[in-house]
Amino acid sequence: MKGSKREERLIILNTLREGKITVDESIKLLNAIDGCSDSSFEFGSGSNINMEEKFEKFTSSLDGFAKEVGEKAKNTYKDLEPKLKSGTKTVIEKTINVLGDINQSLTESLENMKKAEEAEKCNESCEENCEKNCEENKKEDE
Repeated sequence: MKGSKREERLIILNTLREGKITVDESIKLLNAIDGCSDSSFEFGSGSNINMEEKFEKFTSSLDGFAKEVGEKAKNTYKDLEPKLKSGTKTVIEKTINVLGDINQSLTESLENMKKAEEAEKCNESCEENCEKNCEENKKEDE
């Protein structure tokens, strides 16, 4: 008979784990197996454990843990916020400087291209004038 009670307990606990029944329902079922009428039942060791009390303690400690984690996260954010703002400001400033350098470089390149075009036009003009002068000199020599 002891083996079947154990199997029934495991079925109830698995059903609870799967979320098919609530904690209160599982306590009632476990109590029914053990022949208890209140919310306490015996485990194999013979000790009497009040499940509702244990559940309340667990819930309370879990709430405390959640509050502590929340507080630590809040403090961490407070510590990091100025560093993040400063880092962001630095990145923006450096980006602006790099963009300024790129703008200057492109402006200089454009000016150099214009000067090169003007020089090329001037050379072409000089060559044309030179050819005309040469032709005129040849005509005069003849």
